[in-house]
Amino acid sequence: MKKAVYLVIILALTCSGISNAQIKTDKKFLNFSDLHFDPFYDSTIVDDLTNSDYTEWESIFLNSNVQKINLYRSDSNFPLFKSSMEEMSSRIPDPDFIIITGDFMGHDFSEEYYKYSGIDNIDSLYSFKAKAIKFITSYILKFYPNTLIYPTVGNNDDYCGNYKITPAGDFLKLLSEEWEPMVNINGLNPDFSRDFSKGGYCVLNFPGISNFKMILLNTIYFSPKYINQCGDSLIDPGMEELVWLDSVFQQCTKSGQKVMLSYHIPPGVDIYGTIHGKGDCEDKIFTAWKEEYSEPFIRMINKYSNSISSQFAGHFHRDDFRIFYDWFDPVSFIHITPSISPIYDTNPSYQIFYYDRTESEIVLNNFETYYLKDIESDAPYWTFEYDFNKSYDESTVTPLSMHNISEKIFNDEKYRTSYIEYYTAKNAGMTVKDMSNWYYNWCGFGHLTKADYANCMCGDSVRVSK
Repeated sequence: MKKAVYLVIILALTCSGISNAQIKTDKKFLNFSDLHFDPFYDSTIVDDLTNSDYTEWESIFLNSNVQKINLYRSDSNFPLFKSSMEEMSSRIPDPDFIIITGDFMGHDFSEEYYKYSGIDNIDSLYSFKAKAIKFITSYILKFYPNTLIYPTVGNNDDYCGNYKITPAGDFLKLLSEEWEPMVNINGLNPDFSRDFSKGGYCVLNFPGISNFKMILLNTIYFSPKYINQCGDSLIDPGMEELVWLDSVFQQCTKSGQKVMLSYHIPPGVDIYGTIHGKGDCEDKIFTAWKEEYSEPFIRMINKYSNSISSQFAGHFHRDDFRIFYDWFDPVSFIHITPSISPIYDTNPSYQIFYYDRTESEIVLNNFETYYLKDIESDAPYWTFEYDFNKSYDESTVTPLSMHNISEKIFNDEKYRTSYIEYYTAKNAGMTVKDMSNWYYNWCGFGHLTKADYANCMCGDSVRVSK
């Protein structure tokens, strides 16, 4: 009788069109980005926060007069932070690991502190920033105390200011100490604090896979906006990091190891900045990295692509991707994680990845996205957004599947519409505008240098609608 029941179940799955690749494995991890926590959303409690230890902050936030989740055009207040962590820990209480791709602190943090505290003192500012990082870290650990977490530094995460992270500075030392309990679970990564504090990048181990590594990068150094204002302006921390990365790739290739990369700012074109740029088509193209860093990085990815499993980034607050091509062959890809913060008109969202694990690699099979719906209503709620396999009709998350999706978006309105809807986690107010600009996005998928993007976007065959 039992055999007959199992046979019926198998036949039902087969007839419903669910392939083996679409049946989810037990192995899964959590991915979120760009929290941008804003402790200044209730100006009446800033004095209490300033004069209290970070261990008292949760109680202060819970007693605030502001208990509603913040709206679009603002960073994450505590109610949104709390809601996000409760939702994720409820949906996936025991992930194998967590990837957080940067920007823990809110925008204009220094300016907001001076404005709402009334204290014009840099030591007080630094003390408040340290408490903010300690609170954010401890609050994440409250929900995931025993989970391996891979955090990366964002451009807003530093004492000195936005895009001003100081190599081997006090803030990196702070992060390395506060994040050590996340990373060094069961003594897995004992050198994290020492290595990360030097530049904000390092190589880390995965549990149970000796031949697979996580490379955390600090891509803030590569941004055109980066200024080493509080450090030694004569050094080039970006080039030092690339030299280090090449040596890591060489060693991985020699040892037969494969890697996953996680970082904040991805290479390629900043689509939003380019759409809103000034000048003619080519002049307005804005790249997220300086060419002196992006071009050697792209060559490096192509050269060592056989050793690279996948790449994760954030920063753009959009659900997006980039593809590396070796001539016409897709050899690697970047998954760009959407944001928790709704400051750029996106609904807060996060993703759960499903994967298979071999002795030397993590193979991504699928992911699901969940988002906060009706954020501007009195009762916003978290709900399922989409399943990657089913939405794009691809059975794996690989360079080839991302290339296939790029082609589908170009040729088929069905997939293009889905991509644009997911781009801002179904903020309908942005969909019409984003749809009219879809070709900017499409050129950005695989044209990672300014020259290549210009050839795609600014040529005679440009199509801004299809």
